[in-house]
Amino acid sequence: MTGTHYTGQNPETAAKDDLQDRLVDQAMEWLARDGVDIAGTETHEAFQKWCGQSTAHEQAARSVRAFLDDRDFDDILRKFDAGPETTTRTYTASGVLKISPPTRRSLRPVTAGMPLARKAFWGGVALCAAILVAVLTLRPADHSDHPGYIAANTTPVSQILPDGSELQLARGTRLYWEFSKQERHIVLDQGAVVISAAPNKDRELVVTTPQSRVVVVGTRFVVIGDAETSEVGVAEGTVRVVQKQSPPAREVTLHAGDGVTVSGNGDVRRRDFDGENITQILDGWRVFSSAKLSDVAHAISRQSGTEIWLDPGLADLEIRGRFNVADVKASLDLISRTTGTRIVELPFDHYLLAR
Repeated sequence: MTGTHYTGQNPETAAKDDLQDRLVDQAMEWLARDGVDIAGTETHEAFQKWCGQSTAHEQAARSVRAFLDDRDFDDILRKFDAGPETTTRTYTASGVLKISPPTRRSLRPVTAGMPLARKAFWGGVALCAAILVAVLTLRPADHSDHPGYIAANTTPVSQILPDGSELQLARGTRLYWEFSKQERHIVLDQGAVVISAAPNKDRELVVTTPQSRVVVVGTRFVVIGDAETSEVGVAEGTVRVVQKQSPPAREVTLHAGDGVTVSGNGDVRRRDFDGENITQILDGWRVFSSAKLSDVAHAISRQSGTEIWLDPGLADLEIRGRFNVADVKASLDLISRTTGTRIVELPFDHYLLAR
């Protein structure tokens, strides 16, 4: 087996961004510990030693401190802590977005001894479990060392495999491929990929996600997947989709114009698929029908590369509409204007959506 290790991002830039993200995460954990700001304690001394390792360490600590001291964010947390809402509202925006919110549950911090923002938002390893729902916390396994690894980190990526099959990866997509004498195998870690499969009756092309196994001889189709759900839509030819999550395995056969969604609990839902619009998926366009706001936000996070945080009272809102999930600001602006919710732009390329 041979492969081309490729990503849609400068390797030096990617490595620098990864280091910055790791240092920010470490600074968050340090500043969530008791005694970190009390001179003379072992925690304080250890943190000072950590900050002194490099200018990047010190900058990460300053950035996190500035965020934790932000009074606007403290105001949001105090609003969360004020108690549950008792009213239920329905929002409609020209038929584009329909939302039916549940009753919001009370949000309470669970630790003591630190400022509200710190103990509620960066609660040690639990990190936000007390008051916020983090979208995109389930990250795919790291297969970046695999020789067949391909990632579209910042821009869409196209690549021809040795058998002649063409892969078109939407932004935010990660996968790897490996060929054996028995089959041609593509493992989709996350994102959306359009596949024009080269015919080969002797070696089936198989695409796997955490929820499904897609088997094809020759066709053009799209697979969208992450840790929670996978979707398959067929533009040409025929594929077989097998859900892997719960026995007995259920298999469906899809022809041109057919689609299916497989959830993490093994639920299989068939739907229509417009093959004429298959390339729009590469540009980020997705249609959601009876989807939870948390699922929509997850898709936006995955393809835009931006983390989104939700007030738990918003997570189960029902969403119907068409979004460009690669454009985080446009998508969140539509949700915000329709629901009357507030978008808070946080440091470290994060957004918070709250009442």
